[in-house]
Amino acid sequence: MTTQIGDDVTDEIEVPEAEPDESESSVQPAWPGWTASLRRRLRLVALGVVAAIVLVSGLLAWWQAAGDGDLDRAETRDAVLIAGRQHIETLQSLDYRDIDEGLDAWLDVTTGTLHDQLAAVGDDDRGLLADQKKISTGRVIDAAVLDLDDDSATIIAAVEITVADDPSAGTEPTIKRNRFIADLVKAKGQWKLENIEQVAVDLS
Repeated sequence: MTTQIGDDVTDEIEVPEAEPDESESSVQPAWPGWTASLRRRLRLVALGVVAAIVLVSGLLAWWQAAGDGDLDRAETRDAVLIAGRQHIETLQSLDYRDIDEGLDAWLDVTTGTLHDQLAAVGDDDRGLLADQKKISTGRVIDAAVLDLDDDSATIIAAVEITVADDPSAGTEPTIKRNRFIADLVKAKGQWKLENIEQVAVDLS
C-alpha cells in the first residue's frame, strides 16, 4: 500500500488486515438464553409439583383422620345398640322358678342407682315375685340411639313382653308392647344400664 503526501512518496507500508475476533460476533447463538429460561421454568414447575404433593398429602391425612373419627363413632353406636337391646331384654325377663338367677342377671347389666335399687330387693320381695308364678320374656323389636358420646348414651326401644303363667295352668300367654328410654354408661369397658323409664305410646 502506497501513501502519498504532497510530492513525496513514502515507502509502501503494509498494514495487516485485522483478523476477525472469534470471541465476538454480531449474531449471538440463541441457545444459552433459552436454556436459562428453561431452567427457570423447570424450577417453577418443580416447586409447583412439590406444593401440590404437600397439599394432597395434607388433604389425605385430614380425610383419613375424619374417616377414622366417623368409623370410631359408628362402632361405638353399634356397641351401644347391641348392649342396650340385650340389657333391656334381660330386665324385662324373669322366671318365677328361679328368682335369684333372674335378679343376678339384672344386677350384671346395670350400674349406678339402678343397680343399687335392684341389689336392695329383699327376701320378701323375692317371695312375692315367686308367688305370682309368672314367666316374662322381653324382646326388643326396634331401638335407636338418641344421644351418644364416648362414655354415655341414651337409647329408645320398642319392647314386646310375653307373660305366661305356670305351664301347668294351660293358659295362653299375654303379650304387652311398651316403649322405654334407657341411659347407658361405660363402666370398666362395658356398656351398662344406668336408668330405664317407660314412656307413653302415642296412638293418635
